[in-house]
Amino acid sequence: MSETLIRHYYACFNERRFVDAAQLFTDDARVEHIPFQTHHRGKEGYIRFAQAWGGAFPDATLAIDRIDRRSDTMFDVHLVSTGTHRGVLDIGVFQFKPRGATATICIRELLDIKDGAIVSSSISLDLNNLITQLSTVDYSELRARLERIRRLTDELSRAEGDAAHQRDVADRLGPELDAARRALRPHYNR
Repeated sequence: MSETLIRHYYACFNERRFVDAAQLFTDDARVEHIPFQTHHRGKEGYIRFAQAWGGAFPDATLAIDRIDRRSDTMFDVHLVSTGTHRGVLDIGVFQFKPRGATATICIRELLDIKDGAIVSSSISLDLNNLITQLSTVDYSELRARLERIRRLTDELSRAEGDAAHQRDVADRLGPELDAARRALRPHYNR
């Protein structure tokens, strides 16, 4: 019965029947799904997750790789999600802007199923893999910023002993360092 419910749950997601999938949750189910930083409850928590994930990957599908039974009620579901990154994806401090790339993401969902309903759901994934697939480094901008940083570093060295000049160089260096970081790690930009 539980494996049938699990397969139905992911079929509903793949067919964008989010309300049908949400009906599989109890009203007070604990839902720990990215992209949210806080925990949400029940059907609303699931729908918020599904809409956010579906907004970032409108064609996303979840394929079951395997289901490991952990106890009478707990199931560890290994999934492979494939989709085209077309919308903004917020995950905690990270924000991935759409780049149109196809991503393949391995996801684990731990489901607690009691009396034919999901009472708890927790999703985890490899964040480093997600960053690699979804962030784009602007190498041209990065090189330009590093060149400016190099020139300011040289100027700072020449300004040794001149506190006012050093402060001026440091003030100009700060924005260049920030811009270099944004070019290298755009997913941190919020």
